[in-house]
Formats: sequence, C-alpha cells, structure tokens
Amino acid sequence: MSPHDAAPECSNAKLPQRSGLGNCGLTVVRIFGVLAALYVFLFGLDLMGVSFKALGGKGAGKLFTITENPISGLMVGILATVLVQSSSTSTSIVVGLVAAGQLSVHNAIPIVMGANIGTSVTNTIVSMAHVGERKELERAFGGATVHDMFNMLSVITLLPLEVIAGAIQGEGGPIYWLSMVMTDSVVSKSEVSFPSPIKAIVDPIVDVFLHPDKNVIKALSLGAPAPVASCDSAECQNYFCVSSAMHKAWAKVDEVALSSLATCPLELCSDGKCLQDAARFYAEHIEEAEIIHEGILKPMGDVGGGALALVCSLLAICFALFFLVKLLHAMVLGKAKAMILRATSMNDYLAMGVGMILTLVVQSSSVVTSALTPLCGLGLITVNKMLPTTLGANIGTTFTALLAAMAELKHDGLQIAFCHLLFNIFGILIWFPTPAMRRIVVGAAQLLGFYASYWRLVPLLYIATMFLLVPGVALGISLLFGASVAAGIATLVAAIIGLTAFLLWWNMGGCYRVVSLTEREAREAELKAEEQQAAEINAAAEVLDGVAV
Repeated sequence: MSPHDAAPECSNAKLPQRSGLGNCGLTVVRIFGVLAALYVFLFGLDLMGVSFKALGGKGAGKLFTITENPISGLMVGILATVLVQSSSTSTSIVVGLVAAGQLSVHNAIPIVMGANIGTSVTNTIVSMAHVGERKELERAFGGATVHDMFNMLSVITLLPLEVIAGAIQGEGGPIYWLSMVMTDSVVSKSEVSFPSPIKAIVDPIVDVFLHPDKNVIKALSLGAPAPVASCDSAECQNYFCVSSAMHKAWAKVDEVALSSLATCPLELCSDGKCLQDAARFYAEHIEEAEIIHEGILKPMGDVGGGALALVCSLLAICFALFFLVKLLHAMVLGKAKAMILRATSMNDYLAMGVGMILTLVVQSSSVVTSALTPLCGLGLITVNKMLPTTLGANIGTTFTALLAAMAELKHDGLQIAFCHLLFNIFGILIWFPTPAMRRIVVGAAQLLGFYASYWRLVPLLYIATMFLLVPGVALGISLLFGASVAAGIATLVAAIIGLTAFLLWWNMGGCYRVVSLTEREAREAELKAEEQQAAEINAAAEVLDGVAV
C-alpha cells in the first residue's frame, strides 16, 4: 500500500492533533519528573556526604597525622576520602597542611593519590540501586568501577616510580619536580573562589537537617600542640607551642575560649604562639567538639544525627533513582534511544572535555560520575564511553584544590595542588591513548560488572574490601613496622603468602566456582548479540537520517 492509499485513514485531523497534544503533555510531565528525581538524587548525594562527615570526620582529621611513609600516606588518602565522601575536602585539607608547613610535599603526594581512589566509592554505591535488574547492574557496576580501575592502576604505576626516583634523587620523583617547575613559573595570583551552583541549589535543604563544621576536621588534621622542650622548670610543664596554622584553625572553632588562654614567653617557641593549657583546650574544644554545627539533627549528636541522615540520604537516592530509571526507560524507547546512543558516541576526547567542564561547574567528580552511572545502567552510555568522561571529571576535580592553594598563596600548597593535576594527566597519558592499555582498564571494570550480575552482593563486598578492609590492613601493617620491624615483616610476609595462595587458587579454577565456564560462554554470546543489535540500530538511524536529508 502506498502512502497515498493510507491517506483516507487519517482524514480526521482532530484525533491526531489531540493525540499529539496528549503525547506532548506526557513528555513535559516526564521531563519535569526527571528534573525532580534528579534534584532529589543530588540532595541525597549531598546529604550522604555531610552525614559521612559527621560520622567519620574526626577519624579522617586524625588520620592526616599518620603519614610517615608512602604506603601509610596512600591509605590515609583513601580512608579519609571514604570517611568524608569528598576528595575536594580531603585534598583541600592536604593543601592547607602543606601550605602551613605541617606536611611536606613529598609526603603529601601519596595522600592525593589515595584521595583519587577514595572519591570513586560514591558512584559505586549508586550503582547498587540497579541490583533488582541483572543486566542493568552489570552495566552500572562496570561503568562505576571504571573510575576505580583507572585510579588504582595509575597509583600502581606512578607511586612506585615516584618513590624509587625520590629515593635515588633524595627528594622527589617526576611529579614532584615538574610540579615545582610549574609552581615556580606562577607569578602573581589573587584569592579566587568559585561557588558550586549545585551546592547553591541543594545546600539550603540539606542545612535544614544538619550543617557540618569542617573547621573541626581541619583542626584535628593539624594534631595536638607540642609541649615546650627548651624549658626544664616545673612551671613549663603547662606551656605548649601552638603554630600559626594551628592557632588560626583553633580560632575558627572557638575563638572566645582560645582568647582566654594565658600566654607564656614567646621565645620558648620558634613558630606561632606559646600558650598555657593548650592541651586542655585541644582536648575539650577540638577533640570533643561536635561536627554537626547546626540543623534539626544537631540534638542527636554526631553519631545519632549522622546515622539518621545517612539512612535518609540512602532512601532519597534509591527513591530518586527508581523514578529516574523508570522515566528514562519510558523516554528512550525506540528511535529516541537510538538517537541518544548516537549522541553519546561522541569523540572520546570530546567526552573527556565534557566530563571536565561538568566537574568544573559542579566542583564534584562524585556528582558527575554518580549522575552518569544510572545512564550507564540503562545502556545509554557504554563502559567504554564512561572512561573518557570519568577521566575528564578527574581533571576537573583538581580545580578545587588549585583554588584552595591560590587562596593560601603558599609555594608548597600550590605545588601539591599541581601534583594532584599532574597525577591525573600522567595517568591519562599512560592508560588512555593506546587502545591496548585502555582495554585493560575497561576490561577490569567489565569483569567486575560480570561477576555482579551473577552475585548481587559483589558490589557490597567490593566496597567493603577495596575501600575499607585493604586500606585498613595496609595501614595497620605500615604502622606495625614503626612499632616493631620484626612484627611488621612477619605480618607482611603472611599477607603476601595469603594473597599469592588466593591468586593461584583463583587462576587454577577457583574463578569457575564463582561463575561456571558454561555461564561465561553463554554471557559472551549474549554480549555479542547485544553489540550486533546496537550496531543495527545505529545503521538504521543513519539510513533514516539519509532519507530525511
């Protein structure tokens, strides 16, 4: 039948017009629904971040005082970022510590590397919202962990190079020296601030629940005051040296109580102030201070208020993702899905630029990657395309640390901010331009997604193992070396033997106990069929575009 033969069936113009208006109205409602769900999702992410600050902020602050060697620094960066759920917060604290002279650039480099790993836990948590649908969970978890795989592989590659070169040269490796050259070339800088529009929209609602006091975390990161060492009289036992950075941080927590402390002879301390009863002030006003500064959850304390806020944030995220996924499912069926698939198949370097710009705007790589994870779960963004977008977000998130360094205007603080940027750039140069290297990153993430599709607890076990258990054990072994070299060596050897035994078991058939060979072959065939179907959809869309032209 020709198109002209079908014309009489459409002679009633009112019915199509009414149907078109109805479809248009439904589309508008869905768009508003997506925007509302996205707002609730961003609110949940922000609330989860501040709840983690309330629950783990004090622990994160104290962790920064344990950075004697590269391994402990790396693990501190991971754990601190997981505890506060923000690499921007942890790297800004590191910049402040370095600028204040409390931490050397050399020791701070592993911490910012660890912060890069720790920040990827948020989108991994978000991927668990797809646990009800096997294929969606595989895609979402693979898309989320591509961030982890890149960061971990970059650390495995660059940290040993930095440590070995630093040991040979005596001060630092390639990242250290190139960042120094960049810092020395910077001339005049002024204080810069760049408020995040996302936080401006979401923060007022979050602050109703709780508002964390980051000053307490920063004060804890500087450690306790040092007792005066150059005086032997009994009178000096209550004298403490308080550095300028420490005094400034304490004043932001409780300036009135700090001003009431009696001074002691300034010549007893080489830097800052000499104060009496400073240890008591630190114990009462810093260590015992509440992280939750304001909000309706403040009366419940840090633990109670933080736990309740965490539960509310997880409910908000799950609620928002449920409706977001349902609405996107309805909006991207048929040709619309083909158009979106083609739109997201942009050049990889352009996708990287988009990820960087988005992160520069919202000042949070976690928000950007977490917002893209549901789209990856729906199949609108492939794991291969998540990689460049994530790398762009990694570059964009260094902007916050650079702003903090420019505000401090200290050479070392600016240098460590450049170290953060260079780490990400070097990682991209190693793992992205060459297809073979890129396949390692993507393949590792897809393998994790594959296991998650068969065992729904894999994401939870992965988070507990990679972001808590492994960093905690590694940090414990590192600290054990400081207490007893023999005990440290024995524990390290036992850990290496255990890991080696597990890898041998896994490669000799243990992996097939988790997912059988038959299931693996069936899934591989299924993936090939999906790729062929996607290629046919793209080809059909190109034909339609050619006909339209």
